[in-house]
Parts: sequence; C-alpha cells; structure tokens
Amino acid sequence: MSATLLPSTTRLSMRDQIASVLQGEIITGKYSPGQRLVERELSERFRVSSIPIREALQVLETQGLVVKQPNRGCSVVDLSTEELAQMNELRALLEPKVAEWAACRMTEAGARKLTEQASRLQRAAAAQDRSAFYAADMEFHRTFWELSGNLYAARILESVVGAVFVSGLRAAVEIDLSMEYAKHDRLLRALVEGRPSDASLLLSSIAGDFRGKLRACERD
Repeated sequence: MSATLLPSTTRLSMRDQIASVLQGEIITGKYSPGQRLVERELSERFRVSSIPIREALQVLETQGLVVKQPNRGCSVVDLSTEELAQMNELRALLEPKVAEWAACRMTEAGARKLTEQASRLQRAAAAQDRSAFYAADMEFHRTFWELSGNLYAARILESVVGAVFVSGLRAAVEIDLSMEYAKHDRLLRALVEGRPSDASLLLSSIAGDFRGKLRACERD
C-alpha cells in the first residue's frame, strides 16, 4: 500500500516528509526493533526514486532511530539494556549542562522559537498523540541544544536522545503525556527567563523520570 505524502508545494522536502512518516511508524511500533528498512520496498511504497529514500534514512540515522550495517542496509534501532543504560548515563551528564548554556545565552528570538515548539508539544499532549508528541519533544530539545551555542554537544545529543526517546516511548506506553508536557513547561520558563541552575535541575529531573520509567518497563 502506498503512503500519502503532503503536496509538493509544502515547506517540507520529500526527504523530510518520508522521514516524518517513518519516524511515526517506528515510534508506534509498525516497525519492530531490528527490522530492516529496505530501500526498494520503500521506493515502491512512496512512489519515489531511491534518492529521497536514502536521504530520509540518513536523517533517521542521524536522529538515532535507525542504524546502518555493512551489506544489510538500515534497520530500526534495537538497543540492549546495557546500551540504553550507557546512553542514559551520557544524556544525564551532558544535557543538563547544555540546558544551562541555553538559559545563559537565550535571546528574544530564541525564546519565541522555543515557546512555539512548546505549543506543539502541548497540542500533541492534549490530543494524546504519542507520535506527534515525540516529534514535538525532539524539536523542543533540538531547539535549546541549538540555542546553547555548542554544536558539538548538540550533535552528540541528537543521536543519543533520539534512540533513548524512541525506545522509551515504544516501551512505556502508559507515559502520561499531559504530565510530561507540564514538566517541559516548567523547563521552558526556566530557559526563557534565563535561569540556568533551574534549567539544569529541571532537565536532570525530566531525564531521571524518563530513565525510571524505562527501568520499570524492563522489570515488567
């Protein structure tokens, strides 16, 4: 069955539209951990050449949602318990500092952009749309990573947090999206009001709560 994409007049490129569709399907479990994403099959499904498919898979690889293996192409990320623990450990060390930098370097334009992303997060939470919530949540985090002014840290967090998020949302199906938004709203205010210590502590709390939910799912 072919997939419905947005008209070509929209702002999103074909690559980004395909990546967005696949992202949602990975999050909601249509593609299982470790399942291959075959370029030829995706080309037929989306009715496009292999070029935008390959580009979309590269986007998903950068986001930590798929991995590329020699002679096997791309497959959905499938983290072991140990790998997930290591990624959470790295996130817990790095992202609170990035939030601190973002609060210190916040501009009016940056505050507007971050507030806009938070609004998308709120709408997704209200609709109980886990796929849209994931996408909005990642964009919210990407925005303050960018505003931190440290692109090297942002690149590391892109792949680490993407993989952690998709593993968490796939496993922890009972995550309360409204509560998650409320936490991010408090983080938003700390960031835009230029309160670096509060931003760092709130981010640590959000990451810690998420890590705790993952551990609870492992025990179940």
